[in-house]
Amino acid sequence: MNEYSSAAGERFRKRLIVTAKGRHGAKDMSRQEAKEALDFLFSAEAHPAQAGAFLTAMRFKGATVDEMMGFLDAMEGAATLIAPKVEGMLNCNGPYDGRKKALNLSVAAAIVTAAAGVPVVLHSDTGLPPKDGVTNARVLEALGIAAAREPEMVEQDIERKAFGHLHANRYLHGVARLKPVRQILFYRTFLHACEVMLNPARAQRSLLGAAHEHFCERFALAAGQRGQERVMVVQGLDGGDELPLAPTPVADYQAGTVSRYTLAPTDFGLREAVHHPCESPAETARRTETALAGSDDTHVDAILFNSAVRLYVAGKAATVEAGLVLACEALGSGKAMAKLRELRG
Repeated sequence: MNEYSSAAGERFRKRLIVTAKGRHGAKDMSRQEAKEALDFLFSAEAHPAQAGAFLTAMRFKGATVDEMMGFLDAMEGAATLIAPKVEGMLNCNGPYDGRKKALNLSVAAAIVTAAAGVPVVLHSDTGLPPKDGVTNARVLEALGIAAAREPEMVEQDIERKAFGHLHANRYLHGVARLKPVRQILFYRTFLHACEVMLNPARAQRSLLGAAHEHFCERFALAAGQRGQERVMVVQGLDGGDELPLAPTPVADYQAGTVSRYTLAPTDFGLREAVHHPCESPAETARRTETALAGSDDTHVDAILFNSAVRLYVAGKAATVEAGLVLACEALGSGKAMAKLRELRG
C-alpha cells in the first residue's frame, strides 16, 4: 500500500480515481473540488505522472462550467495578477498556443481599440503545443514591442499607454509548472480552454475566442460568473478572439444571462471575405504595420470589424455600428499608427 505524504495527496488520489472513469462513469466536481485538484497539481508534491493522468482523464470526461470556474480560481490564485487604475479596460484573449491557419490580426485590432480610447490587456504564451503557432506575444515582438515584461511593468503600461501584454512565463506561475508535461502530452487539455478565460488584469469586460460553437456559452458563463459585467465569446478564427468577415456565432454574457446571436459584417456595411492564411510573425507584423500606416488596405475591413466589436463590448460604443465609426476615425486619423509608435517606445 502506497503511503501519501499529505492529506492533500490522499484527496487527490481519490479524486483522480473517480475522474478517470471515462465520459459516462466519471463524477463531476464542485467548483471547490476542481480548484483543490489543480492546486495540488501546482504544488511541489505533485508528480508529473499525476498531472499527465489528470489532464488526460479530464480530456475524456470534459469540464463542466463549475469545474472550469474552479480551475480558473486555481490558475489565477497561483498567478501574479495586476489591477491597472484605468476605466473601461477590455480583456482580450485567444488560444495560448496561437494560430496555424489564419493571419493574426487580433493585435492590430487591439491597437486600434486602444487608439480609440479603450485600455486593452492581452495575454498569451509561446512554445505551447499542439499548435505552437503565431501568438500575440510573437506578433508583438516582431512589431518591436516587448511582450514578456514583468506584471508590475505591464500594469504601468496599461495605465500610461492604454495597452499591455502579459506573457504566461512572467505571470502564470502555477500553470508554468505543468508546461513540460503539456509539451510531452502534446494534445489540448482543459488548461488550453481555461487559459482563454483568464482575467489577469481584473477587467470587467472581456472578448474571448472559442474554437467550436458549442463551447461559446460555457466559456461565457464560466468567465462571466466569476465577477465580470460582460463577456462576449465568439467562434473566432483558429479559436481566437478575432471574428472572420463572415457570419460568426456569439455568446454574450450580461447581467447573469447569456444571449446567443450572430454577428455578420454585412450587417454593418462590410463585405464578406475569405481570411488570409497564417503568416510568420515577421510577415504578420509587416502586414499589421502597413494596415495601420494606411499604405495597404488589404486587411483594413477585418481590422475595423474586429475593432468595432471590441469597442462595443467595452462599452465605448453603444452599437457595433458606432464602434465602426470610432475605429475608422482612429485608423484614418493616424491615431492607430501613433499608438503603435508609442508602444515601441
